[in-house]
Amino acid sequence: MNYSSEDLRNGQQVKGQANETPSSFGSMEGVPQTSDPKSFGKIRKAGDAAARVLQLMNDPVEAQRTQNWMSMFGMSNEGMQFNQARMIMSNPQPALEGGDK
Repeated sequence: MNYSSEDLRNGQQVKGQANETPSSFGSMEGVPQTSDPKSFGKIRKAGDAAARVLQLMNDPVEAQRTQNWMSMFGMSNEGMQFNQARMIMSNPQPALEGGDK
């Protein structure tokens, strides 16, 4: 018998779902989440931040635009406050003990 690749993918998906336990797969309101067979094996689990990182890595115009914005933000009052707070948080000073001995 000859099976199409879509039939094989669907069969593997059904087989995998049959082997899963309730703690190993996600559900929304008790209904298991299924994926589109066309996106089989192509699901990104890194989230939206990864897409932005890839955009900055692959698009020099966008990377330069973002760098220009960051430079201008750093010169604003809010940017200076943000950078000062970030520096303080990255190098916290030990708490001084109160009272003279």
